[in-house]
Amino acid sequence: MQILLADDHPLFLAGMRHILSQLDETVQIHCAEAGEAALQLLRGEIEFDLLLLDLGLPDTDGLGLLRILREEAIMVPVVVVSASENLHQIRAALAAGALGFIPKSHHAEQMLDAIHQVLDKGEIYLPDSIRAHIDQLAASDRTSTSQGITSRQHQVLALLAQGLANKQIAQRLNLTEHTVKAHLGALFQALKVSNRTECAQKARRLGLLAGDTPSN
Repeated sequence: MQILLADDHPLFLAGMRHILSQLDETVQIHCAEAGEAALQLLRGEIEFDLLLLDLGLPDTDGLGLLRILREEAIMVPVVVVSASENLHQIRAALAAGALGFIPKSHHAEQMLDAIHQVLDKGEIYLPDSIRAHIDQLAASDRTSTSQGITSRQHQVLALLAQGLANKQIAQRLNLTEHTVKAHLGALFQALKVSNRTECAQKARRLGLLAGDTPSN
């Protein structure tokens, strides 16, 4: 497992290295203390399974880096890890493709649980209190049935609805598993859901799957 930490605080990086080493005995941790350094690594030959991103990088803010990743089609699962709990920033990060938000105030066990939820369960992670506030912000939003969903994401969605696991979807579409996870994260955001079951159910309700018609 290859994990990239993008944060400009050496003490936090050292602490996270120790925490992440408990994820898997094969985990390899790479660190970047600025956005450009993180981009160079992401553009390189290493296929990262996860990017843990601080929004307050010195040269490129985290939201800007997320936009660059999307523009360059660098499909890596991203989780924001930040001391700031600004709801508008968190919501913007999720809209830009992040698969979750972990406050730096979380202790080690909470950090690991959050990462497992994203990597193993394929879900978006938000602390309950933050999720509730973001849900309130989104309450008045209209759900778009297909806006922002690419043709490839429609393919992933169709296979998800058939009950295929990430590995099976990756094999069927000739993708890597972490690319499938990134596509699922984009689908979760577009449909405003937090897990695979909700995603399939809402897609059917909105008529996004072949043969389905929207239901009221």
